[in-house]
Amino acid sequence: VLLHRRLIAHACHALAHTDIMTEEKQETVVLVTGGTGLVGRALQAVVAEGVADGSIDKSEKWVFLSSKDGDLRKAEDVEAIFAKHKPTHVIHLAAFVGGLFRNLKYNVEFYRYNMAMNDNVLSISHKYKVQKVVSCLSTCIFPDKTSYPIDETMVQ
Repeated sequence: VLLHRRLIAHACHALAHTDIMTEEKQETVVLVTGGTGLVGRALQAVVAEGVADGSIDKSEKWVFLSSKDGDLRKAEDVEAIFAKHKPTHVIHLAAFVGGLFRNLKYNVEFYRYNMAMNDNVLSISHKYKVQKVVSCLSTCIFPDKTSYPIDETMVQ
């Protein structure tokens, strides 16, 4: 499972990293929503390793957000986050989640919350002229009969 998370994190980093070719070099700021979630933490580890081994430029600024930084369902919170950090790149990993039973009980609310988050992140990214946005969708699996731990070969 750790290898799977690292592969996802490497893919997210590869998609997000773009050399900036302008006359006046702009600071690269990569804003990661959901930075304290499963994939966000894996991405943090990959970035730390990359900075340590030189495969990621130390001048890049990586900002890993949590829900404590603002409510992405509210456009004004997203606007404030973007005004503060001025991202050039966004990796959008945040999602409103709650486990199987809450997802089943409040499926319409979860859908609306996640749509609002995605809309706000994308529209504010456009407004701030973010160069590249990578959005990763999330889901959970609860197989009826399986052995644990579950790995990616067991997902249909």
